[in-house]
Amino acid sequence: MKGIGLVTLSTDPVGEDAFKAVMAASPLRVFTTRTGYDEENHEAGGFIPRPDWQVLLATLPPDDLVDVIVFLCTSATIALRNDELLHRLSSGRPSLKYTSPGMAAVAMMKEFNIKRIALLTPYGPTLHDAFTPYLARYGIEVVADRSLAHSMNLVTDDDIGRVPVDRIEAELRQLLLNAQPVDAAFVSCAAFSIKQPDLAEMSGALGCPVLASVHSTAWHVLDLVGEHGLRDKFASDLGLPRLSQPTNSVS
Repeated sequence: MKGIGLVTLSTDPVGEDAFKAVMAASPLRVFTTRTGYDEENHEAGGFIPRPDWQVLLATLPPDDLVDVIVFLCTSATIALRNDELLHRLSSGRPSLKYTSPGMAAVAMMKEFNIKRIALLTPYGPTLHDAFTPYLARYGIEVVADRSLAHSMNLVTDDDIGRVPVDRIEAELRQLLLNAQPVDAAFVSCAAFSIKQPDLAEMSGALGCPVLASVHSTAWHVLDLVGEHGLRDKFASDLGLPRLSQPTNSVS
C-alpha cells in the first residue's frame, strides 16, 4: 500500500482533516506531522519552519512507507517558489515525490489548459500580491482577484477556517461578475473549510470550475502515485475532462 507523508502547519485547524477526508476513498495511507514557523517572517513574504526542514521531515515514517511528501501550505509555496521548496523537501527526504497546493494547482491548471483565473485568498497584501507573478511564470494569468483578509478581519488560520462556504461562493460570484472571461476560479489556502461537494456545487452554480488548495493537492497526489481512475473521477466532479496520461511534476 502506498503512503503519503503529510506536513501541515501547527496553526491550521482544517487542512489535515480536509486532506484525509478527500483521500479516504483511495487506497493510500496518510501519515502526518506538523510544523511551527516564523509567523512574522511569513507575513512579510518568507517562510522559515520550526524546526528546520531536515528535522521536520525526519518525523515522518521511513521511506519504505512513504511515496509522496505533501507540504500542505499554499502561501509558503508562493513565498519560497517551487524550485526552492522542492530543494528543501528533496534534501530532507531524497528520492521521493513531492507536492504542495501551489505546485499542485499549477500542475492541474497546466493539464486542463487553464490559462486565465479568478483568485480568492485570505492573505494580507504581501502574500496575496505574490500570486500574480508566481502564476505568470507558468503562463497563468490572474484576471480578477480579491483578498478577504481586511473585509473579514482574517488574522489566524482559525479565522480562515470559519469563513462560511456561502460567503466564499458569494465573493467568487461578485469577482466573476466584474471579470473578463476566465477558465477557472482558484480559492487559495488549506485552512478554508471547503468540502469536495461544495466545490462541485459552486462549479455548477458559477459556470466555471472552482479549484481549491486541498483538493488540487489531492488530485496531484493521485496522479503522482498512479491512481488515475480516482484522479479522473475527482476532476470530472468539477466539470473537468478525463485524462488518458499522467501529468508531470511542476518545478
